[in-house]
Amino acid sequence: MRRVWIAAIAASLMGAGCGGARQSTGADEAPVMFEDEAAANAAPPASEDVARGEALLAQGDAEGAEAAFRAAVEETPGDGRAHLDLGLALEMQERWADAEAAYRAAVEADPELPEALNNLGVLLRDQDRPDEAVTFLRRAIDVRPGFASAYLNLGLALEEQGDAEGAEAAYRRVIELAPREPTARIQLGMLQLASGDQDGALITLRRAVSAAAGSRAHLSALGSGLRRAGDADMAVRVLNDAIVAEEAEAPPAIVAELALAQFAAGARPDAEATLNGLITSQPRYATAHYLLANMLAAREAFGDAATHYQAYLRIEPDGPQADQARARLTYVRQRR
Repeated sequence: MRRVWIAAIAASLMGAGCGGARQSTGADEAPVMFEDEAAANAAPPASEDVARGEALLAQGDAEGAEAAFRAAVEETPGDGRAHLDLGLALEMQERWADAEAAYRAAVEADPELPEALNNLGVLLRDQDRPDEAVTFLRRAIDVRPGFASAYLNLGLALEEQGDAEGAEAAYRRVIELAPREPTARIQLGMLQLASGDQDGALITLRRAVSAAAGSRAHLSALGSGLRRAGDADMAVRVLNDAIVAEEAEAPPAIVAELALAQFAAGARPDAEATLNGLITSQPRYATAHYLLANMLAAREAFGDAATHYQAYLRIEPDGPQADQARARLTYVRQRR
């Protein structure tokens, strides 16, 4: 999800965690600059209070920024930029209702302020109100036809509405406007997979790999999609990149996905080793036991498979694979 800020220092705010951070295609390349962010750099000067608040916001001081923006709107109630920035400060404090009110005030003050329309749409989507979100995101695009962030958010909201065709069109428009932005390609590839267009999905997902470099979230999604689309070898490479993309330990779901990709690529000993390592570090991660049991059963190591089906059922007796685990446990016990 991408919030945008009208100030030139929007990049600092996004990097600090409000909204989605931009991705780069490599260490030596400049970050992706959406058209809307470039346009923000040409915004008119802010009032003194707004400029002070934006500096505080970039430093992560949401409460201090809020006070500055409230002073600005008290001084000039029709300052749409101040209301917009106030909404961002309130979102950073997870005060969703207040943030919505601030964004609506920004739109009321300036009905053609695209950043406010976009941010309000994103907030409404986050609150499971996609119909309202779509309305404001379309208005943002009407005001600024090259607004890539709004097109991306619109695609996500349309997917939630069940409008796959509309979402696909929105993602393709993002790709035209910001060819190095990975999210739209990933979402488009997943839509193509869901519709049965495996060849199209492979092309789309492969083209997203370089743009996703360095982003664990993007790479892990790509790896899963590539495995499902039939390119297990590339999925293994991408998922390994996802695991090392950050210093923090990778979530167990990514490691489990790597094991599935290794298995699909024919590297079955590697897949089992990956799952055994995951179980060692996360013994109560039930999914790893279930996947390892399946792999063991496939090579007729029925006793070991039974052990891991039992482990899964002890951890998650009502889990999503519980019924299958019970049925398979009965089968492998009979074959021991």
